[in-house]
Amino acid sequence: MMNRAFAILSLHFEDFESHDWVSWFTVKLVPLLPSLTAEMLQRVTSYTDCDAYHVIVGALSSVFEQMTSLRQQELTPVLLGYLKQRRASGSTCSTNSSNLSTCLWACFGKFSIYVDYEDLRGLIEGFGSFEALDLLSASQVAQLAAQSGALNNADLIRLVFDRLDGDNALQDVGEFLTALLRTSQALDINPVVRDIMMNRAFAILSLHFEDFESHDWVSWFTVKLVPLLPSLTPEMLQRVTSYTDCDAYHVIVGALSSVFEQMTSLRQQELTPVLLGYLKQRRASGSTCSTNSSNLSTCLWACFGKFSIYVDYEDLRGLIEGFGSFEALDLLSASQVAQLAAQSGALNNADLIRLVFDRLDGDNALQDVGEFLTALLRTSQALDINPVVRDIMMNRAFAILSLHFEDFESHDWVSWFTVKLVPLLPSLTAEMLQRVTSYTDCDAYHVIVGALSSVFEQMTSLRQQELTPVLLGYLKQRRASGSTCSTNSSNLSTCLWACFGKFSIYVDYEDLRGLIEGFGSFEALDLLSASQVAQLAAQSGALNNADLIRLVFDRLDGDNALQDVGEFLTALLRTSQALDINPVVRDIMMNRAFAILSLHFEDFESHDWVSWFTVKLVPLLPSLTAEMLQRVTSYTDCDAYHVIVGALSSVFEQMTSLRQQELTPVLLGYLKQRRASGSTCSTNSSNLSTCLWACFGKFSIYVDYEDLRGLIEGFGSFEALDLLSASQVAQLAAQSGALNNADLIRLVFDRLDGDNALQDVGEFLTALLRTSQVCSRFGHQSCGERHHDESGLRHPQPPF
Repeated sequence: MMNRAFAILSLHFEDFESHDWVSWFTVKLVPLLPSLTAEMLQRVTSYTDCDAYHVIVGALSSVFEQMTSLRQQELTPVLLGYLKQRRASGSTCSTNSSNLSTCLWACFGKFSIYVDYEDLRGLIEGFGSFEALDLLSASQVAQLAAQSGALNNADLIRLVFDRLDGDNALQDVGEFLTALLRTSQALDINPVVRDIMMNRAFAILSLHFEDFESHDWVSWFTVKLVPLLPSLTPEMLQRVTSYTDCDAYHVIVGALSSVFEQMTSLRQQELTPVLLGYLKQRRASGSTCSTNSSNLSTCLWACFGKFSIYVDYEDLRGLIEGFGSFEALDLLSASQVAQLAAQSGALNNADLIRLVFDRLDGDNALQDVGEFLTALLRTSQALDINPVVRDIMMNRAFAILSLHFEDFESHDWVSWFTVKLVPLLPSLTAEMLQRVTSYTDCDAYHVIVGALSSVFEQMTSLRQQELTPVLLGYLKQRRASGSTCSTNSSNLSTCLWACFGKFSIYVDYEDLRGLIEGFGSFEALDLLSASQVAQLAAQSGALNNADLIRLVFDRLDGDNALQDVGEFLTALLRTSQALDINPVVRDIMMNRAFAILSLHFEDFESHDWVSWFTVKLVPLLPSLTAEMLQRVTSYTDCDAYHVIVGALSSVFEQMTSLRQQELTPVLLGYLKQRRASGSTCSTNSSNLSTCLWACFGKFSIYVDYEDLRGLIEGFGSFEALDLLSASQVAQLAAQSGALNNADLIRLVFDRLDGDNALQDVGEFLTALLRTSQVCSRFGHQSCGERHHDESGLRHPQPPF
């Protein structure tokens, strides 16, 4: 009908007047107009002026809904072409009307929805406002929104969604979002505006969730909603998941993961519990949603996507069967990697810890390593890291960290060295410390020193000693450049701690004096090593000052008293100056040292007696008292006893005569007790001289001749003459028959005729008069009585 009618009608178009166009197109042809073709319309418009054109547009719009969508789209370019042609010839056909809505209707009617937004802007002056929204298609609204700034304007975007939220809201919102994705410019939506868009779109969309099929979830969440997904709230996600099966859930997780980086950290964390809750609920109802996949990485992605980094490690283990291996490392957050490392035994496995750091050493290495170490400190179990593994961790962490030292500020040094790196610091090498200090100012240096001191006891002694020269070198370099790093603080103890911390014990005393102004007082004793205390004592005059030496031993008498006293005495012997210790001070030193030492006698082995009594205690032995010697010998066997005798004999001349005489009965008593118990302590040696020395050393001169004969088998010959005092020689001469033997008496006088000949001869003759035999020969009966009264220990004067 349309074809035959148009064939007749078109022959008369050139004669048509206004009323003809109205009559035919608004009345007569109306039933047939849905069949008007683009070619027919092209012929019609070739005869129309603007007024007739508007009649045609109105007529076609009146049957718009009766046309197929294809026919609607075919006719639109003809209308557009007519207006462009008119505009080119200078006629706008009212496209510059002040009322955009009226203008748009007059130009295109309902066909405007198929006209490209750019063509509308080109044709209609002032087009670009929101006045004609009701006449625009959802696609055109998207173009308008993208180009007008509505994506950054809350009021305008509300107008947009007021237009979309009509009878075909779901279709229009979908078309709007699809068209928005097709715009040439990259979408840059203001977060506040995006929230509004998401809220309005979700309000429309959620009404249809119960009717959604698989393709709907895919279409909406992986395409249309993508620009808005960063604004999805936990409440929205809760509603979404209440309608999804496992397949749809995985689609949602994948979609959200695709915009993960565009979300705020807070939003990422808010959404994660919803995902976790869904999976727990599904698991409780018997569906695992593939959480038992043999491929852990695939399973973790399907369940949580990028949100897995916010799921607690224990929840992952509870949800995903077999979770706990290193297969899915790439999907775990640094915190989760820390939990895995702590629970899997990686802290004691070099290969596993290398895998851990391969994961951490990525684009965000510094942040990830920091987060890993922080989380490691939060684990419930105490960290017990194998030293070899700790070395690997320190090496890998330091390689990452050191790249950022030049950008470090004060808080960075504090954060890393006093918190994050603490478990690894015992593995810090001298080379690492050298690099660290090359970037530090004094404040940061003090932070480093404090941090290293906090793990001082966890380091090997060798590592402690290796780090110390680096600290010393830094301070010397700073001092050379004019900065003391507080080494001139008025409080020496504070200064020493700030400069070296616990490492001060390895710094030479002379270096401390050179670096720290005023150093040399006793203020910082608690921070000095025993060796340094010895140097201080030797140079400060403490060896001649009772009060100062008491301070020294107050410092030494701590938890490691035995070791510290030993180190102190050894270092004292190494000092360049000869030791000249005031006797009173020496007595104090001996008393304090012995009080510490004696607590350990029962654990002493042979080498201990040798070490202490022939080396360390030698400067103090002249102050050993009889009571001390009594205690010493109560713990010694014969070998240790001989060591003690030899040691005391080495300082014999430094003792007072009184002290010599006081010690002798202790030695005699020990040997008598040993003899009584069946042990002679080698007093039956065939060499009398050797035997006498072993038993008494130089103290033999104070032992009564009768005691010597009783203790030492065969004693009474002249073999040990050189070790006998003149008194003892007199007793030997009287009892051996020497007074009647010219050869023996010559040997006696060979002994007496030495450096102290006059004194010795006088003592010899005096003692000879006291012997009972002489008294008897000369008729002095009272001599024997005096002999009995004076029997026992004699107290002759030692030789000059």
